[in-house]
Amino acid sequence: MTAIPGNRKVTRKDVARYAGVSDAVVSYTLNGGAPVAPATAERVREAVRLLGYTPNASARALKLGSSHMIGVIVPDSTNPFWAELCRWVETVARSKGFAVLVLNANDSKAIRLEYLQTLASRQVDGVLLTGEIDALDVDRFNATGVRWAMLNQSTTIDGALGVGVDLAAGARDATAHLIWHGYTRIAFIGEMADARYGGWLSTLTEAGLAPGPLFDAKFTREGGYAAGQALAASHDSVDAVFVSSDMLASAVLRALHEADLAVPGEIAIASFDGSPESEYSWPALTTVRQPVQDLAAKAVAQLLHREQPPEDEQLLAGTLIVRQSCGCP
Repeated sequence: MTAIPGNRKVTRKDVARYAGVSDAVVSYTLNGGAPVAPATAERVREAVRLLGYTPNASARALKLGSSHMIGVIVPDSTNPFWAELCRWVETVARSKGFAVLVLNANDSKAIRLEYLQTLASRQVDGVLLTGEIDALDVDRFNATGVRWAMLNQSTTIDGALGVGVDLAAGARDATAHLIWHGYTRIAFIGEMADARYGGWLSTLTEAGLAPGPLFDAKFTREGGYAAGQALAASHDSVDAVFVSSDMLASAVLRALHEADLAVPGEIAIASFDGSPESEYSWPALTTVRQPVQDLAAKAVAQLLHREQPPEDEQLLAGTLIVRQSCGCP
């Protein structure tokens, strides 16, 4: 065996020399570019193993025009919903021969664009983006030269591929379930600019009920906890609340427990997302589950094939999961 001088990285030429073949035969064996005799291919693979050869992924991507990798940029990787959705994106992508790199934009549009530019320079095959966008964002994203599509985009933007969940419809289902229980003073926790607010409000209006108190909250545990404390302080005017996400709702539950308010006895809760933690909170949360598997599959397909689904398939329906926090047994 020929020694590799110093700590120099093993190259394809070293593998070829050790196996007694040409560089091209090494390439054909590893990349499947042309047939190679079984005995020769085995000799090449043995050389790769013994020398510890690792192909240069960047060079291979430039040559083949594909890195077999996609990026996902999320607003908050600590949010259980995004963690679960990314897990399904990875599952779908891996089944198609792609690896996934997840980056956390910390809810910053500037960081999101910076990461998109970085991924474009790394020759990724595409990027799934999250968060709100406008026409200017579309132009900026296109200028990077990389394929991109929106992941969990609830509004249609010209020039942007994407698939999302019907947030307003899910909020209507959750609020209607609270009304079915007989609650009439139903509060809202979340962001008023979000479609879930509109779904909550329209359902109360259609039922002839006055909207309950509004507690504006960012999608963080800290935001949910502060809103839960405000809700506890106003509990005399509330008998139920729709919370825009499970992560918020888990923090709201803590605030209500600390205030010695019974859930659902004094304040019932319905939430949104259907993340795993909703099943293991106390009490378990009634929630609208987002179709994360279907969402991931459709988003990856759009990204790789550049196919926009029909308009009536761009927003997927959530499913109401009934548990104890609303008053159901």
